[in-house]
Amino acid sequence: MFKKDNKNRRIKKIFQWQEYLNWKKMTSDQKINFKRACLFPFAAYFIYSILLEFTYPILIILVIYLLIRFKNKNKITK
Repeated sequence: MFKKDNKNRRIKKIFQWQEYLNWKKMTSDQKINFKRACLFPFAAYFIYSILLEFTYPILIILVIYLLIRFKNKNKITK
C-alpha cells in the first residue's frame, strides 16, 4: 500500500529553532523567512486595528460605490 523504498529522500525542514538561534550560519532565505514569521503578528494587529476603527466608513463607501455602479449600469458612456 505504501512505498517504503524512499527512506533516504531529503525532507525539507520547515521550522527548527536550533537553526534559527545561530544567525550567522543562516542562509539568506532562512533569514527572510524568520523575519516574516516574527513580523506577521505585528502586521496582523495593524490591519486588525485599522479595520476595527474604520469598519463603518469602509462599508459606507462600498455601499455608495455599489449603488452608483448599479444606477449607471444601463447607461451608455463614451
